[in-house]
Amino acid sequence: MSATFADFVNRSCRLTIKAFRYDTLKLIPEGIMNRSIKLAGLATGVSVAAVVAGALVAAQQTPTLAAASGGVIPIDSVSSPAPTSSTTPSRPPGTPPTAPSGPVKLTLDLTKLKQGAAPTTAYVADRTVRSGQIEFTLPASDGPVWDVARAGTGGALVLHSPKDDGRAVLTTWSGGSRGETVNDVSSVRSAADHSTSAYAVQPTTADGTELPRFTLTWRDDASGEKMSLQRSGEHGPIVHAVQGSEVYFSALSKTSKQTLYRWTAGDAAPRPISAAPTPSAVSSDLVLAASIVSQADDGSCTALVELASAKKRWQTCDYAVDELRSGSDFALGGPAYRDGYGDGLFAALDLKTGKAVREWSGGSAVAIISTVMEDDDHVLVLAEQGGKTAIARCAPKTGTCELAAPLKKGTGDENNRPYQLGH
Repeated sequence: MSATFADFVNRSCRLTIKAFRYDTLKLIPEGIMNRSIKLAGLATGVSVAAVVAGALVAAQQTPTLAAASGGVIPIDSVSSPAPTSSTTPSRPPGTPPTAPSGPVKLTLDLTKLKQGAAPTTAYVADRTVRSGQIEFTLPASDGPVWDVARAGTGGALVLHSPKDDGRAVLTTWSGGSRGETVNDVSSVRSAADHSTSAYAVQPTTADGTELPRFTLTWRDDASGEKMSLQRSGEHGPIVHAVQGSEVYFSALSKTSKQTLYRWTAGDAAPRPISAAPTPSAVSSDLVLAASIVSQADDGSCTALVELASAKKRWQTCDYAVDELRSGSDFALGGPAYRDGYGDGLFAALDLKTGKAVREWSGGSAVAIISTVMEDDDHVLVLAEQGGKTAIARCAPKTGTCELAAPLKKGTGDENNRPYQLGH
C-alpha cells in the first residue's frame, strides 16, 4: 500500500515539519491527523506538536515486553478472554475494577511478539480491505488509502487519494461492490454500531487552499439515505463522533478559532458546544470530550470534560488524548509533544484520573505510526521496525502485546507500507 499524504509530508519535510502550521496540512483527514501525525487541536495556528522530549532516551531504561521470564504472554483471543478460576469471586456490579499490576512503562519490540488473531476493526492489508466478514480488494488506481470506516453489516467507506496528491476521495462499498464516489472529502466517521456515518466535503483552490465553506453529510448506512448541512465562513471540518442521527464535528473560523458543534441530521443549523472549544476527541457515546487547553513549543495540555455539564474531570500535560471509547476504562493517549516520523509512544490513560495505566515506547527501533482502540480492552498499533511493518494488539490491563498482522516488508518512508488502520 502506498504511503498516506501524511507520509508524503513526513518524507519531504521531516527536518522542518515544526515550522508547518495547521493550514499547511489542512487536507489531512482526522484518521491521519489523530492517528498518524496527530494534528488534532492545532487549529489555533501554533506549530505542529511533536514527540515528548526525551521519550526515546527514557524508553531505553524501561522494561521490554519480552521479559527474562520467557517472553510475551500471548493474548489468546480478543473476543474470548481467558477463563478465571472457579475459586475467584466475581466482581459485584458497581465495584471498581482491579488496578492493573506490573510496570507502567514498557518498550515495544515487534520481533518478539507472538502471532494472534486478526484485527476485528477495519484495516487494509496491501490492497485488501478487511473487517470481520467484510473483504474486498481496491484497484491500484484508487491510490493510497487514508482511512476506512465500517458502514452497516457489509459495507465500508474508504477514504483514498487516487492521484496521491493530497486530495481525498470517499468511495462507498457494499457487499464487495463499489458504490458512489465523493470528491474532496476531508474527514469520515462511523457510529460505534456502524448504523450511521458522517463525512465532510471541503472544497479547495487549485493549490490546495481550503475555501471558507464546506458540506457535512450524514448517512444511514443501511438504506443509503443522506442529509446534508451547508456551512459558510468556516473551513477545516473534522467529524469527531456519530451516534444515531447526532453528529459532533468541529470547524475553523477565518481567524483559525476552532468550534465544536452538535448537529442533528435534518436540522437547519448545528449548535455550538462551549464545553470543549478545541477538541481532539469526542467519546463514541457523545458524553465526554478531550479539549486542548494550552499549547507551547514543548507540548500541550489536554482536559477531559463532561459535555452535558462542562465539568472538567482532569487535565494532563504529559499526554495528548486521541480517542475516547464508550464502555472503556481508558482513554487512548499519545505524546503531548510530537514531531517527525511517527510517534515515540502511546498510552492508556485512566478515564477517572488521567494517569497512565500503561505507556508503550517504541524505543530507538520502533516507529509508532498510528493507534486505534479495537474494543474496550485492546489497542491496535500500526508500527514499523527494521524496514518492516506490523499491526500489534496491546492490552492495557495486562501490559501484554501480540501481533494482529504479521511483520511484512515495507514502510511509509519507502512508500510501500503494507497495512493501514481504519476504525
